[in-house]
Amino acid sequence: MSTIQRIDFQGRMRGFELDETSAASARELIHQTGLTGRYEVRHGDFFTGLHPWEKRRCVVANPPYLPHPEERPAFPHLSGGHSGAAISKRLLSAGFDTVLMMISSYADPFSVLEHARDCGYTLTSWMVLPLRMGEFSRRPHVRSRIDAMSRAGTAFVDGERYLLAGGVWDRTGGVSGDQSAVLSRVMSRFGVADRQPVS
Repeated sequence: MSTIQRIDFQGRMRGFELDETSAASARELIHQTGLTGRYEVRHGDFFTGLHPWEKRRCVVANPPYLPHPEERPAFPHLSGGHSGAAISKRLLSAGFDTVLMMISSYADPFSVLEHARDCGYTLTSWMVLPLRMGEFSRRPHVRSRIDAMSRAGTAFVDGERYLLAGGVWDRTGGVSGDQSAVLSRVMSRFGVADRQPVS
């Protein structure tokens, strides 16, 4: 919210939140910051809110990325499917010109980066932050799934820490220099005892 106010962005934004309590909290914050009428948050599914006639210019997302072993998880608003990457891939397949999105090192990041390339995107910039696993990722059935993926080389953790990367993907054709390989190396070396500095 503070960034929107600081840059004086005059466009209209529409957001979606599956969790009703979180959606209500977001609407209250929008009201408090004076952005009512410019920023709308709906309680519902982002994908059902897309209309085929709309120009899909930009999406900003922190999609759910918990890898979940159950077909019907108890907390669907946090589940990214069996590998944690399902929602991220759906966003990349939705046809937006630019995608600003978070991806997790324990949610099959290589497949997300590969899917982005297959969809015609270039990763133009990114930043990464080490975080400690939260309440839901430490639950036994989720953590066991993360550990299994780690052994298979599709998740990268260091004890209870993981990496969360924010990236900008563009497919308008006006950029060059894809950064996917660099981010892949950073992710893959996290938690590896003999990892070397990335050059």
